Amino acid sequence: MNKLNPKTCRTIPGKNYGTPKEVWGFRTSPGHREPVVAARDLLQANGDFLGIAPLISRLRLQRVIESLGAWHMIFQQRHLGMPIHRAYVTVHTDRDRRAYLVKNRAVPRELLPRKADFQISERSARRRALRSVSGAENNARITEIKPVWYPAMRLIHPAFKIRVHRERPRSEWLIYVDGEKGRILSKYDNLAWLTWSALIFDPNPVTAAPDWQPLTDKGRPRRPPEEAYRKVVLRDLRGRGHYLDGLRISTRLTPNRVRRGDGRLEARSTERGFDEAMVYYHINEAIRHLESLGYTGRRAIFQKPIEVNAHGTRDDNSWYSPGERSLTFGTGGVDDAEDAEVILHEFGHALQDAICPDFGQSPEAAAMGEGFGDYLAATFFAAKKPARFRTAVASWDALANPHLRQADPPCLRRVDEPLTYESFDHSPRADEHENGKIWSATLWEIWEVLGWKVADTIIIESHFQLDGFTTFARGGRAILDADRNLYNRRHLALLRQIFRRRGIGPVE
Repeated sequence: MNKLNPKTCRTIPGKNYGTPKEVWGFRTSPGHREPVVAARDLLQANGDFLGIAPLISRLRLQRVIESLGAWHMIFQQRHLGMPIHRAYVTVHTDRDRRAYLVKNRAVPRELLPRKADFQISERSARRRALRSVSGAENNARITEIKPVWYPAMRLIHPAFKIRVHRERPRSEWLIYVDGEKGRILSKYDNLAWLTWSALIFDPNPVTAAPDWQPLTDKGRPRRPPEEAYRKVVLRDLRGRGHYLDGLRISTRLTPNRVRRGDGRLEARSTERGFDEAMVYYHINEAIRHLESLGYTGRRAIFQKPIEVNAHGTRDDNSWYSPGERSLTFGTGGVDDAEDAEVILHEFGHALQDAICPDFGQSPEAAAMGEGFGDYLAATFFAAKKPARFRTAVASWDALANPHLRQADPPCLRRVDEPLTYESFDHSPRADEHENGKIWSATLWEIWEVLGWKVADTIIIESHFQLDGFTTFARGGRAILDADRNLYNRRHLALLRQIFRRRGIGPVE
């Protein structure tokens, strides 16, 4: 029986319940039992230590994830037939069935109410949710609603979890409505946005044509020259191949989508079909890269093709929708779908959500999402850009902005800034993109030290033990755990130094 020693384990105490919120710094003995069985045995053996002994029978297995180096078991706490929001217990084991991390968000039995006293109807909850985000019920639509328990401080309340999709301004809200009093308990816009646009090919016309002057005398972007284009093969198309519907991506959400019968799509950036070709090629290649790291078969991160709207809005915005599991690119300024770094940044949000649904619901998690997107875009194209542009993200996009094009080189953001966690802006109006620079710089430093394949593998693997409200410190610990599971601790010393320099911790 794998009984943990509270004196030797590292623990993070919970703020409200007096039970351990996270237990780490241990490795149980290797085993041969199924990971779920071993996980339940571990919880049973340590129920008193974790404060969940009376609750184990109420923990329902929600998901089992097999990543490259570990198994991740997620148990959802339920009460009176309803899930308790954010009340879960997770057990993480390596390939030898050795547990190394337990996360505990369960609500103690003595705080559970005897009945769910709903005082408002589902219809009333729908109306209140819609009005809270749109001002008028006909400006939005509800895509999901279900009764849940919602924790507020130490107590839990009956509530409705409602997901609201709004077209203009584009947003996707997760709303919790109090089932007793009808008040809004929580409201969060869970849409991932990018607010700049660019015209970039593979990766952009500035780096592909170094002798080309990209701006007119009036400061407007010129039409890219022929040498900026690269001829590629669009692989893995399905059906008859008349549309860009493939194994990993489909552009079916795009209005008036391009159709070809001869298999040739050689449109320039000002011609119909170019944007669809851009999103298809780059997302398909990005997922093929994930597969090359080992995420195939039952470990595949994406179980079905990502649906994309290459011309989803006239606004100068692009986003990933967690509720619809789709990507949308705007056409304000220049078309965002013409920018491969914009495409990869938004794909980063889709990747995180596929591993950890609704990632980014806290300030630090949101910053990590933006930082990871920038890291993914920068590293994916690093080998194709001159050294001067290697750490710059969306350089072509920046040329359209008078302020950003003053930098050398011009860019929307960099991934190599000398930032530490001390500079994190915790104010209510903080910009997650600015805070994300800390995380992207940290990941970029890991990439420089470990190389593309190793860095991408442990960084992506680390997401399997994170949650939507994670922190920089937990992200750092997850990266260390991924290295332990995949590379037998080979890079721990280097990783610790990087996190120490960036002020991210505790990680040990």
